[in-house]
Amino acid sequence: MSKDFSFTTEYTLDKTFFAECYDQTSQPITFPKAYLKGILFFLFGLALLKLELLPNGYIGWFFIALSIIEAFSIYFKRTWWLWRQKISSSSGSKVVLQIDAKGVSYKTAKNTRDIAWSEIDQLEQSDLGFIFHMGKQRQYISKSCLNDKEIAFIVEQHAISKAN
Repeated sequence: MSKDFSFTTEYTLDKTFFAECYDQTSQPITFPKAYLKGILFFLFGLALLKLELLPNGYIGWFFIALSIIEAFSIYFKRTWWLWRQKISSSSGSKVVLQIDAKGVSYKTAKNTRDIAWSEIDQLEQSDLGFIFHMGKQRQYISKSCLNDKEIAFIVEQHAISKAN
């Protein structure tokens, strides 16, 4: 493709986009590791109650309640994340996505983010979109607003930047 290829599209930050973004970028939860902190809080609270280390049991019950809240936060992680995105100030706003030979650019009413191809360490492609890995950060682009030509351009540009 030519170096002067440029593509601009617009999409809305809505619940559908947020759900797709979360589903594509979230790390899978493994049972014992994800709930370890909650289990430790529960055991610590139980130990405080059983061993009667403190004059009253309020601290023990506090840690038991904290373990329950921690378990719910893991179990309802997706719902909680989606809800926070829906009430955020960016919800419902339009995003202008521009892709060219320099990189990827996002523009909203409040923010502008430019990502050069050289900044992207890894390009992960799923059925629904692309995940750009930049250090510990990840940025998601949905394929719903891209056609085959733009998808091929993104893959090609990332390969060229890694070859240099």
